[in-house]
Amino acid sequence: MRRWTPFALILILTTAALADQRRFEWPLVKGNLPDLRGITSTFGESRDDHFHAGLDIASQDDPVESIADGRILYSRRASDNPFRPLPGPGNLMIIDHGDGWWSGYFHLQELARVRYGDVTSNTIIGYSGNTGRSGGAHLHFFVAKNYGKEFINPLEVLPKVTDTHAPVVQELIFFTEKGKSSLLPEREHRIRLTKAYPVHLNVRDPGLEGSTRRGVYQLSWSLNGKQQGQREFSAIDSTPQGWLLSGALPFESVFTDWYHNLGILPFQNGRNVLKVKAVDYAGNVSVTEFILQIQKEY
Repeated sequence: MRRWTPFALILILTTAALADQRRFEWPLVKGNLPDLRGITSTFGESRDDHFHAGLDIASQDDPVESIADGRILYSRRASDNPFRPLPGPGNLMIIDHGDGWWSGYFHLQELARVRYGDVTSNTIIGYSGNTGRSGGAHLHFFVAKNYGKEFINPLEVLPKVTDTHAPVVQELIFFTEKGKSSLLPEREHRIRLTKAYPVHLNVRDPGLEGSTRRGVYQLSWSLNGKQQGQREFSAIDSTPQGWLLSGALPFESVFTDWYHNLGILPFQNGRNVLKVKAVDYAGNVSVTEFILQIQKEY
């Protein structure tokens, strides 16, 4: 019986992981790789009442290819049920890539005439569009493993794309009985708190064009030098408690509407420094400080 050294086992596992990643390709390329353009929505961001579980690429009538070899698992088009409006995904196709890996393609203008059975990574499975619940022409696609029970950030398995912009923390927000209070970073603010309000952030990660973005991958924050929380937007898991970020965090604890919810923080009377670190998948980092002179009345 052959014995493997720890180093050999690590090498085997690493090679297997890399092989998994190399088998996936972008389903739609706007521009030229690695300078991919048109990403308008990213993994894990807020959709008002649920996580966005894939990536969006702005596009109309462009050919969409399977991200890897596989077999068509499911498809649906308007003509399947002409007496009801299209559901949220619109015209869609889901492909099984083996070993529990799936990919899905939503809002297609039309499906290609692909027979059920095997497809390859260059098989055109449809054309991008604006069907279903969609605010504009685009392809929404997802990558899942464990037979659809775990959606993963597609950036983790797709070829790397150009990203030179760090995330931008644009404002700190309190929602009070009087409405929304917005505070800008890198300046001192004097505020009066009559109760312990949750703290929110507006964060944006610019893409190659002004209207596009790449998405926050990791977010962490500290108050007066003490770590308060951290999140990673790498996976959304199906659990008995519902869909949870990293298998632990429900949507309501991560977002309020479209804003990152940091929860209730232990502010002290007087000067407070809230430091936020935001990292995107390419490793671009921003560190932002909010300086708050607080008068606590609770």
